[in-house]
Amino acid sequence: MRRAGFIASAAAGTILLASALSSSRGADRRAPCAASLLPAYLYSEEIERLARRGALPQLLVVNPASGPGSAPDQGYRRAIAEARSGGARAIGYVPTGWAARPLGAVEADIDRYREWYGVDGVFLDEAAASESALPYYRALRDRASFIVLNPGVVPALGYFGVADVVVTFEGSYGAYHTREHDPFPERSAHLVYGASREQALAAIARGHAPRYAYFTSGALPHPWGTVPDYLAPELAALGGCA
Repeated sequence: MRRAGFIASAAAGTILLASALSSSRGADRRAPCAASLLPAYLYSEEIERLARRGALPQLLVVNPASGPGSAPDQGYRRAIAEARSGGARAIGYVPTGWAARPLGAVEADIDRYREWYGVDGVFLDEAAASESALPYYRALRDRASFIVLNPGVVPALGYFGVADVVVTFEGSYGAYHTREHDPFPERSAHLVYGASREQALAAIARGHAPRYAYFTSGALPHPWGTVPDYLAPELAALGGCA
């Protein structure tokens, strides 16, 4: 919790951030172009199959070993190269432990992804959502060319100024109707599991998706290890904008 003396300056910063994002991206805020963000926590062979089928999202999260692993994996190198050649932007999974993981360890993972796999950015998972943790993520801002933060809820507004994309909902389809309002839909993403084909396509058709979305039929404890059999129509329904 910040001391009372900082409340006014924090509020002013929030207002300035909201104003800057609104003015620079006003058209996007009125009509965000929906695209797909797929957390592909899959074996490299499965990613290659997606690439060969042409079933690729705009953002593909790759996760060799709950991070880049301890050494380069040739299978993932090949799969990531194929996905990128097919038009997907590959981003590497990096856990942050809700801002408790040492920054040096996170930075080392980011560097390994870039050096070993030539990824286009990183997906910082287990992200904190409080204003007090913002300095941790600001310290990582210049470490990668593209950053997705995943707090899984709507965080303090400052996070939208740190990341290119913020996952503001991660949860079951059953809880999806209770999600919070996205303050900046053009910089937001939703990750929804436990959705049937009909539920996923109906949710997309309602036109309330943020900039990025992904629905899967997968269920706990490992929902992102299941690619739904309706992936192709889902990607088509999201529109495929870059």
